[in-house]
Amino acid sequence: MDDLTMDLVRLCQRNRDGSYGTQNNRRRGLAAMATDLAELGYKLPSAGSLKPKHVDALVERWLDHDTTDASVRNRLTWLRWWAEKVNKPNVVNRDNAAYGVAERGEVTRNRAQALDPVKHGAIECPYIQTSVSLQAAFGLRREEAMKFQPQAAIRADHIALQASWTKGGRARSVPITTLEQRQVLQEAVRLIPGRGSLIPAQMTYVEQLKRFEYQTLKAGLRNTHGLRHAYAQQRYRVLTGQPCPLAGGKRWADMSASERAADRAARLKISAELGHGRLKITDTYLGSAF
Repeated sequence: MDDLTMDLVRLCQRNRDGSYGTQNNRRRGLAAMATDLAELGYKLPSAGSLKPKHVDALVERWLDHDTTDASVRNRLTWLRWWAEKVNKPNVVNRDNAAYGVAERGEVTRNRAQALDPVKHGAIECPYIQTSVSLQAAFGLRREEAMKFQPQAAIRADHIALQASWTKGGRARSVPITTLEQRQVLQEAVRLIPGRGSLIPAQMTYVEQLKRFEYQTLKAGLRNTHGLRHAYAQQRYRVLTGQPCPLAGGKRWADMSASERAADRAARLKISAELGHGRLKITDTYLGSAF
């Protein structure tokens, strides 16, 4: 058990707020956060070391793993409890919407985010800048965009993502359908002319991840996961000819039979392109079909 986990356990033992079930869930949730932070490269010596950058890193990780809004809300509640007990209540924003998370009662929140060219241009590291471009152009997760190897991935009409780059170790392909996508790939090849990834050879994944977080936040890009949502919604419009429900399109009840068939086919295709194991997850990106 590392120092942070031990300190969080002691914090829970000293503060027995709520029922036994509430306490138990909170303790397990906080322990899981300590593990997440360690895997993200943050070795906090104590619970009192919590900072806003740690909260942002955790939320980005959860969203990148397609955690439901309800689950993220629960985790943010535990994070706020943690922050209050170490006298740092302002470390965690009181508004869930600040993290792109729907409030209770909302079906979901539209997290789609267009890539701001000014903010994108303000990113100092060309490797990070290109990784962000890949997130926007192909809907890649952050880790996938960082581990992307141009020479290994690029095909004539698609990119082939290797299992070692993806969540759950599931290899997949994403089609190349636009000039913008080809321009992004050309930039990646220019930057990495030989074999290699968008993580500089002298750096580890964790080191580059921390630099990614710092530079994107400094440039004003708080949560690049929104680029993945924008990709999904753009693909839905291309495949169906209309915006998705979450972007103001028709609800299922208002669709004709042919529109419902197109909606279903688009969701299946987009789900495969995003690397989802369950079709239901597309509701977070596109809005509920029902």
